[in-house]
Amino acid sequence: MYADYDLPFSVEKEGISVSMEKSEKLWIYKRTFGAGNVEIRISGDEKHIIINPVEPLNTPQKITPNLMIEFEKSFLLAGGTIKTIFLTFPIEIGVFISDKGNKNPHLLDVFTQTRQKFTLYGSVSNGIICKHWGSAVYSTSPSSDPIQEGVIELTLKNITTDWVSISKAIFNAYGMKLYYDAGVFMKAHMDILSKNTAETSFDLHHIGEGVKSFYLENPNTRKEAIEVYNRKLAIVPLKFEMRWGL
Repeated sequence: MYADYDLPFSVEKEGISVSMEKSEKLWIYKRTFGAGNVEIRISGDEKHIIINPVEPLNTPQKITPNLMIEFEKSFLLAGGTIKTIFLTFPIEIGVFISDKGNKNPHLLDVFTQTRQKFTLYGSVSNGIICKHWGSAVYSTSPSSDPIQEGVIELTLKNITTDWVSISKAIFNAYGMKLYYDAGVFMKAHMDILSKNTAETSFDLHHIGEGVKSFYLENPNTRKEAIEVYNRKLAIVPLKFEMRWGL
């Protein structure tokens, strides 16, 4: 499903149908998936469609830019050590439209097959709303359905001298950088500052040829996903400070 399309086009995948057909002088965009059917009329010719995974914080609407991934089991990390683990994250699918040759595509539609859940990180009085996702902790990149789940390669760095128990990681959508080919992938870091505080961030540079990921083995097919949370336009921090527990 993740690809560039000239018009007219039609694609179906796992119960999702997306198409755009000409009707008189208008293009008709249709997306059918469960009860969430969408139909949009669009004027003009020489249109182009891109479908790719986007930051998983757009549905049912932009409630928060923060994603909490809660570990199914806590992870214990010794002081002064660095460890790479893998987590899954929910997928949202973005449909972008542009004129041919236009490098500024417009987000036409976004949808997801994953369940929607939100939670509070911190206290009731000053906590932060996060979109919630549960994940097992993997030592190697797991296989997953790229329509529903992506994989985060997370490097944990414990700069303290103490053992630290980690049960969650929270990420800022404005710092996310998604790649996709056979699957969907992000690369992130978590610096543990104390038993209760940490800072998370993403690798914003192009992932090099040496990265050994199940999803990024072929450098000729992997692509950088178009971003919805454009960090260039937002005056917001790209990192997330976990100040209310790990």
